[in-house]
Order: sequence, then C-alpha cells, then structure tokens
Amino acid sequence: MESSTLSSATSGLQWSAASLRWVLVDLPPTFGPSDEPFLGFVYMDRSGLSVRGGRPSDPEVAERPSVTIRLPMEAPGRILADEDVAARGLPAQPGWLRHFGAQPPAEAPWRVDPELAGRFEPAFLDDLQVLVHDGERRRTGVASELCWVRITDAGATLVRRTVDGAIRTSVVYGGTLLNQPHRLTSVRQGDRVQFLADAGAPHPMLVADAYLTERPAWAIDPCDRCGFAEAMDPPSVLWHTRFGGVHGVVASAFTSFCPLCGGTQMLRRVDG
Repeated sequence: MESSTLSSATSGLQWSAASLRWVLVDLPPTFGPSDEPFLGFVYMDRSGLSVRGGRPSDPEVAERPSVTIRLPMEAPGRILADEDVAARGLPAQPGWLRHFGAQPPAEAPWRVDPELAGRFEPAFLDDLQVLVHDGERRRTGVASELCWVRITDAGATLVRRTVDGAIRTSVVYGGTLLNQPHRLTSVRQGDRVQFLADAGAPHPMLVADAYLTERPAWAIDPCDRCGFAEAMDPPSVLWHTRFGGVHGVVASAFTSFCPLCGGTQMLRRVDG
C-alpha cells in the first residue's frame, strides 16, 4: 500500500515524551472513520516530528506502515509500555527507521530542563531560538540576533556568583546554528555554538569559550532594570572597552551598562 501523509497543527499528547516510542492514538474524525485506534512509531524526519503506522490489526503495520502523520497533533492516546510492545510482537525500533538517518536521543537532558520549558519548536524537539552575538555591541558595533539552534549535547556545569554571594549553576548546552545570521561575523550557519539557558535574558544566550573561562572568577549582579545576569564579553574585555588602561590589568570591581537595556550591572572578582 502506498504511504499517505496527513497533517495536523495543534498540540495534544506529550509527543516529546513519545519520541522513538510506539503509541496508540484515537484519531479525530478529520482523519476518516475507523473502528480501531492508530498504532504508530514516533520519529524525526526532515519535516519534523512524525508518527508512522496504521491499524493495529494490519500484520505489516510495523515494517510497512500505511500512514505518516506530521506532529504535533491533538488527540487522546498513550505511549506503549515495553511489555505491551513485546506482547504485540512489535520491534523496539522498526527497520524503516534507518532510512531517516540518526535520530535525536530519546532521553535528552535539555528536554527536561525547566529553564528551557516551552522554548522548543513543537515539531522539532531540539530546536529553539538563541540570542547570538559577536560580543557587546558597544565594542563590535553589531547588534545581537535571534537564531535557531539545534541542541546536540549538554556540556559542563557552570557555577556563577552574584555580588551578594548567591550561587547559580547551569548547564552549558551545545548545538548547531541552523540559519545564517544577517550581520554577525563570528558565527555562521552550520557552526557549533554554546549557550546558557538561564542568563536572565528573554532567550538563552550564546557564550564563547573565553567567556566561560573567565566567568567563574567573577560575580555579576543582574541588571537593575531588566535582570540580565550575564555579559556578552569576558569581564576583562568589558573593562578595556570602557576604561582602557594597561593590557592585562583589570579592576577587581566595576560597573557596566547592560547590553540589553542600558541598565547597570556590577561585576566583582571573587577568585581571591
């Protein structure tokens, strides 16, 4: 039977949790009359998150599915437990899956990070917008941009402090830049980038290796206007942008304008 494709644009069952799993779904009437639920396997293809399957009574439903449905979709359903998959004689992963290339990991830490909740594109479980930049605009003359990033890994945990002594920890995520920035020159489409999820900005923010190297030695108080708690340049670069002076000599404490709103941040060295 030729495989058909049905489309839907509203969210329902927690499809992110169903990635690389078998599901049973009661399809809405728009998909046609049926006396059986839909049995399918959830996976990622070039169009995004999809589910392929058909009638549970079809003996070829696992390896020769008749229907592909683009997700997300609003419909009642459930993820099949491993024992249910085995009882139905279904493979853990169908053979046709290999034709769609490497699949994103089913258990990815970024999908359960509360700082990233609600930020992902519904049809692409690992894609979100990140504030990408060449560094602070006062130094570079180039504004930051929102770009799409596909997360591929979770890096080290970064420990940061505020001037009043509060300690914040977060994971540095890595991923691939999906679109070409309009004016930025430090990163290009296809580059690997790193970002912090909880910078206090409206979106996660790109961080360079030099910034990650210096950041643990500095406490930064959030902006007094917008709450932005990071910087777009390493503290040593911020200092020289504002005050100049001898290269390699940086004050142990100084104030800086917030790169997002122009408010005030306080930076203080805390490594002794």
